[in-house]
Amino acid sequence: MQRGTSIGYLSTYLDDITSLLDTATVFFLQSSRSPVETRAWFVLQAFLWAEWHQTMLIQLSYDSKIQMETGTAFDQHSFHMAMPGREKIGKSRPDYMCKWAFELLRTDLSSVTQDFRRMFEVYNIHFANRTSRCNLKPESTRNGSRGRICDGKAPGNCQRFESDDVQEQSAHDVECPGSTCSRLTWDEQSYKGIKGARAVSLKETDEKYIRYCPVTAQNMAVSHVWSHGQGGRPESGFNSCLHRRYTKLAQTLGCTSYWMDSPCIPTDMDLRYEAMGQINNNFLNSKVTLLVDRDLMEISIDPPSLEAKEAIVATIVVCDWNVRAWTLLEGMRCSWNLHILCKDNHTISLRNVLNDVLAYSSLTLVSPCLTLHHYISTTDRPAEGEIPPVPIERATCLLNHRHATKDRDVTLIWSLVCGSKMFKTSVDFWKSAVGNSLSTKFLVSSCPRLQGEYGFGWAPSRPNLLPPTAGTPQTEQYPAYDGNDSVAGFITERGFEATWLACVIGRSRALPTWLRLKYHDAELGEGFTYNKGATDKLDMRSLYKIRSVIAPVLKKYPEVALLLPSARDRGVSGPSFIPRPFQYQGAVKGPLLVIAGSEDGEKWEWQFAHEWDPSYQLPEFAVRELLLV
Repeated sequence: MQRGTSIGYLSTYLDDITSLLDTATVFFLQSSRSPVETRAWFVLQAFLWAEWHQTMLIQLSYDSKIQMETGTAFDQHSFHMAMPGREKIGKSRPDYMCKWAFELLRTDLSSVTQDFRRMFEVYNIHFANRTSRCNLKPESTRNGSRGRICDGKAPGNCQRFESDDVQEQSAHDVECPGSTCSRLTWDEQSYKGIKGARAVSLKETDEKYIRYCPVTAQNMAVSHVWSHGQGGRPESGFNSCLHRRYTKLAQTLGCTSYWMDSPCIPTDMDLRYEAMGQINNNFLNSKVTLLVDRDLMEISIDPPSLEAKEAIVATIVVCDWNVRAWTLLEGMRCSWNLHILCKDNHTISLRNVLNDVLAYSSLTLVSPCLTLHHYISTTDRPAEGEIPPVPIERATCLLNHRHATKDRDVTLIWSLVCGSKMFKTSVDFWKSAVGNSLSTKFLVSSCPRLQGEYGFGWAPSRPNLLPPTAGTPQTEQYPAYDGNDSVAGFITERGFEATWLACVIGRSRALPTWLRLKYHDAELGEGFTYNKGATDKLDMRSLYKIRSVIAPVLKKYPEVALLLPSARDRGVSGPSFIPRPFQYQGAVKGPLLVIAGSEDGEKWEWQFAHEWDPSYQLPEFAVRELLLV
């Protein structure tokens, strides 16, 4: 099991239990395999695992209560997980639960215990008899193409994300028959006559036209999933029954207007970008935000029992609303007062739901509650125009499993989640970050990098992985994690300057088919190296493995570096006193290396990330300052 930095007042005890469990596992594997001995070691392992599990739940429960009282601190999220494989956990997943949505939950660093049994039980009470709507059956595809199978590996494989059958304004209110429902269209002059953010005016809108007013502190913002049938544009019309629903809800919550993308973001690109640039403030400054998702609308809160609140928690963590990029942004900006629309148009505060579940429900539901931490901020409303900053690492981690229907929106959302100015291109986004620090481990992922931008070739061009296509190779993908407690570097105009654990390799002039390992540790001493002496002990098999990994890079550069991010001790900024790598926080079997190439040994160019097969030996790594360009 991975051992990391302290995560709370029980951290020392948890580390001791982890060490005992590791030792018991070693003895179990080395036992004589007699039935009695094997059973004894198995029982000891089970006891130690149960002890670790229960202690971790107590720690998480304590942390969650502190978090609910003080709000989320985006620079203090540092859980380390023991993550079983997707297949093992997924066997007990309910059929209706989307595999991609569950993958978001499973890989969240708050899901450290990986115990979802109680959550699955609660979820099945409401959705056990429903078939998944994730997959397209081959006969239902319009153009004869093969159906997609939602395998939890990419949103592009899921019907909930990629569907040809979503119709705008196909949704209606509970009591509306649909066939006789008329549509309201926008009053263009009313929209253009207002400067700044516009909301739907409850007073001025009539049975034919949507009219607008400025977004004020008496506004209700609506955050919904477009593919659930409420999407559209104000020019094409908005179902009158939906307007009546949100009018009534806004009035009930003490509001005089409501904002929703469908009636408030026009098709015209200039008006669209203007409206998108105002989304942060719209949700931040509104009196209340209403979360609308079709699965949550199936849950009755009349009465608001503990069972109903448990159902909300079990559903929201895997619902469509929680796995969209735009709705993530909206939920974060309104985190001080977020309400959920439930069955029969009843609403309930998310904060109240989480407080009651954490106080009175099973400890195993603590982890799902913690995965929603970014939707719970301080109890006080922030000052108008004040956008709580989110570090790039944390924003990227939140978006690494969340999907934007339009790929052009990815960078816009990324920049807005960080709380910065809205940027349309990744290059401008990263250039705005010059002078800031960035954790080295955060960079170790298979996210694509910026191309053709000297000084920024190391920078991810997007927060999530590229959507797979028909020609995408079936290779492992490594999303970005925040990398807290790894050594941080600095973004400069010249490039990314940071300390790494580095193994520098060059071609031998005499023997071009072999390797010459170059180290600069003769004067450094043992305290500045990791895996000391391993280079001299490399076997032929491992040498060949290293050569096969770096061969394509050596064709372009005279020098290649294998890089590992260095862990830091709590309270210090530099590498730990005894150099050690910071382990990748996702599911890997071996270390995740960065491969870089250089022409002069001074400026290094990012090539790719590579998962090292632990059956091969690794060489020695020295602590080195490097400039990635």
